Amino acid sequence: MTLVGLLVLGGGAWAGEEGDARNSPGAPPFLVSGTIVSPPTRIALIVILDEQGKAVGEVKVHEGDTVKGYRVVKIDPERVLFERDGQPSPIRVGNEHQPVPVNAPVTPYERRKERPVNVVPPPDNIEDVKRQTETFMQQLRDSSEFQKGIAEVKRRLRERSAPPNANP
Repeated sequence: MTLVGLLVLGGGAWAGEEGDARNSPGAPPFLVSGTIVSPPTRIALIVILDEQGKAVGEVKVHEGDTVKGYRVVKIDPERVLFERDGQPSPIRVGNEHQPVPVNAPVTPYERRKERPVNVVPPPDNIEDVKRQTETFMQQLRDSSEFQKGIAEVKRRLRERSAPPNANP
């Protein structure tokens, strides 16, 4: 896979502490409608709100960007951490009434080093091995007992994949 990531979409969330964050002084005037975290890329979709709490715009931000005077400090799958005047303001994705711990543990992405490939050269008698393998395969095809076993396995697979019969 070239792009392994995590897409989290939610219904939006308010910033602040315990209780109804809409009334929290200093709460950022926006919602986080979703985040995309696919190291090294981290993107948040922010809904800008007016003084009445109505959506007036939408913006895609990255860590380090500034929105309405709030700097985007950290984008995680579950939340976005904003900062203004040294005060952190976390906003949870998709949950309006639960506080978000500011010091949530973060597991950094580390790419694992690929193991070296150990190539084993074919044996000197590879042609003999090929002939023996073909002889063995032909014996299996000719074996009635083996063919019965294959037919039984196929029958069981068909039974498992068939829809259950409805009893009236």
